[in-house]
Amino acid sequence: MNYTFLNKLLAKNFTRFFPKTLNRKIFRKYRIFFVPTKLNYLPKNYYPISTNLNDQKNFVYEYNKKKKLINETTKKNLDKFLFKIFGKSNFSFLDVGGDNIDLYLHLNRRLNIKKYFIYNFQDLIILFNKIKKIFNFKNLFPLKDIYSMKDIDFVYFGSCIQYFKNYKEFLKSITKKQPKYIFFSGTSFFYDKIVKDKIIVKQTNILPNTIFLFFFNFHLFIKLMNSYGYKLVFFEKNRTANVNYKNFSFFLKKVEYLDILFLRK
Repeated sequence: MNYTFLNKLLAKNFTRFFPKTLNRKIFRKYRIFFVPTKLNYLPKNYYPISTNLNDQKNFVYEYNKKKKLINETTKKNLDKFLFKIFGKSNFSFLDVGGDNIDLYLHLNRRLNIKKYFIYNFQDLIILFNKIKKIFNFKNLFPLKDIYSMKDIDFVYFGSCIQYFKNYKEFLKSITKKQPKYIFFSGTSFFYDKIVKDKIIVKQTNILPNTIFLFFFNFHLFIKLMNSYGYKLVFFEKNRTANVNYKNFSFFLKKVEYLDILFLRK
């Protein structure tokens, strides 16, 4: 199939005015998650925050009743993945981009977490502080910024680093805290030997919400992390979503949706 027309159509600004029903039909038929752009800089994104205090309180009640995750995570069986690393030993955990309390409840129940940090938009941090107070979650620490954070063992980027306009500076700040592990889940990487370390794409599976993000050059991303004192110790295809990249084949030979883990040297 020739994706040229669809790439150009879905890259247009007017897609935000498409009815949701039309967007769903286009996505179901063609399964296009992202389209290339000619942008050189990541625009300011406006992420829709769809949760509220009542939602999060209900997640607590529902989790306590069912003892299983309510919302999907970008890493399947994250608790088992972490148990293979830490076993029964205690450790501190930073959830970058965390937006649902049930992940905290699940990991806290299955693992020996001494401190669980959450970093996200300020509106969500305010919400999580309210949840912490209501339910007296003593080892939950919502963060207004990462600079006050101390003693961190594992950093989890749940499909979010690609939305950070200043991702290099943010990663540098994280690595200065010297966590033992940094894990990126659900992130798009290309392998082609082009000069650019990233390209900017538009996300189209959530239209009419208009969001832009990075695809990273796998080899140059590894090199970046090496420069921060971290080495790649694990990577595999992400199992939560079967992302279609066929519409990028005209200039990228290989793109993959990956989970990758780094260990401090």
